[in-house]
Amino acid sequence: MIRVMSAALALCLVPIAASAQTDAVRDLMRADQPGQGPMVVEQIHNGFLAAPEFKITELNHRWAGLAGGYGGVVFDEHFLVGGGAYGLVANRHGRDLVYGGLVLQWLSGRSDDTFSFGAKTLLGGGHAEVPADVHVQPLIFPPPRDEFFRIGQNFFVAEPEFDARVRLGPHLRLTVGAGYRFTGTAHGRNYFFDGSGHTGLNGAVGSIGVQIGGGS
Repeated sequence: MIRVMSAALALCLVPIAASAQTDAVRDLMRADQPGQGPMVVEQIHNGFLAAPEFKITELNHRWAGLAGGYGGVVFDEHFLVGGGAYGLVANRHGRDLVYGGLVLQWLSGRSDDTFSFGAKTLLGGGHAEVPADVHVQPLIFPPPRDEFFRIGQNFFVAEPEFDARVRLGPHLRLTVGAGYRFTGTAHGRNYFFDGSGHTGLNGAVGSIGVQIGGGS
């Protein structure tokens, strides 16, 4: 009797075990299936960007031309960290100016936008020189005379700028910008040119250039 009951119980458990095994297989199949709804994969473009520029600026109440540029690494298509430098190349009249430093830039839009905007600032320092005739009065001899000197000035600089960008190709953009150059010295005064304390290094800036690379 015990053997008969055991055999009957085993026969009853076979369908239950088979059903449980089938349910487990179905659960595994559901787990292997992808979730409902589309999966969106978006590529983030990072990379090195180089931007040669030409600037028109006001220097000691005269216009002047600066050549130079900046470069750096673009993160997440929107933030550039790098450096830049510029030097006086047009309408010099014996003057000299060079400055550079850290460049931080924010870029709007996506890498494939035809039109976009940006805002950047340069923080650093520079050096300026200007020719000057100085009246020399000797104590005894010879008689008074005018002598030619070059007056130099080191300065700190902050140059914020806003620009518009036009996409010309997959890795090329034209930029046109406008900004202002703020300068100062370690002593809080700027004796550039005439020694009166009036700074001739501050001035409006307009720029045109190209951006190359940057994951664009």
